[in-house]
Amino acid sequence: MKSASGQPRTMTVARRALIVQRVLVDGWTSAEAAAVFGISERQVDLWVADFRRSGMTSLRRTLGKTAQIVPLTILRPVRGLALRIASLFRRPLWRERLPEPLPLQRFNDDRRSRE
Repeated sequence: MKSASGQPRTMTVARRALIVQRVLVDGWTSAEAAAVFGISERQVDLWVADFRRSGMTSLRRTLGKTAQIVPLTILRPVRGLALRIASLFRRPLWRERLPEPLPLQRFNDDRRSRE
């Protein structure tokens, strides 16, 4: 069998599902699937292990675990800080006195007697 090339290839969800199916359902080895689809054996093993852990949702994920940690640990606190700073700039505008509401006119129909 030919070895996988070192060039990165974009892999669709359907293609990853087919690879996982070949290994889990059809009984192919990771090496066979890697050679046929032109990817590394390690990548096939990772996809199969992730599929066993998470099921079908794992096929749609393209980010690694470290890439998922960055938004949680860095981006959320930075966004919260940016929102707090923005609110400080808007606060002087809130202290302005709000205009008084206009009085509503009453009509004869509004003064119904209770019987």
